[in-house]
Amino acid sequence: MEAHGEDAVRGFADAITLGDPEAALTVCHPEIEFLSVLAVDGRPYLGHPGILQYFSDIVSAWEEWSVEIHSVALAPDERVVIEMTMHARGRGSGAPLAEFAAHIWTIKDGRLLRNEPFRDHDQALRAAGL
Repeated sequence: MEAHGEDAVRGFADAITLGDPEAALTVCHPEIEFLSVLAVDGRPYLGHPGILQYFSDIVSAWEEWSVEIHSVALAPDERVVIEMTMHARGRGSGAPLAEFAAHIWTIKDGRLLRNEPFRDHDQALRAAGL
């Protein structure tokens, strides 16, 4: 796997922090299947229309939203693992949230295709073979 897989993972996190759906689409494969640990309705976001819906859901639920990247690593099978903390402030309530998450991403043609989210650091690393 070339470094561009890791770049795509970082680019997606950066796009979320910037609230830039167009930047997110540039690193997402058209057939992306994205599962968010904080999804509004718990369903996967499918394809580019799903990613646009994800950004819409973020804006509707959260006043502030950012991703703090802790690490990005290439797994032995060439998937990419990102560990991060998502920081948010509820729209209306103002309630703050800081939630750890790890995602194991499958990359296709240098773009994000599918992720497997985890809330536990050790479980994510074991699943990735690290």
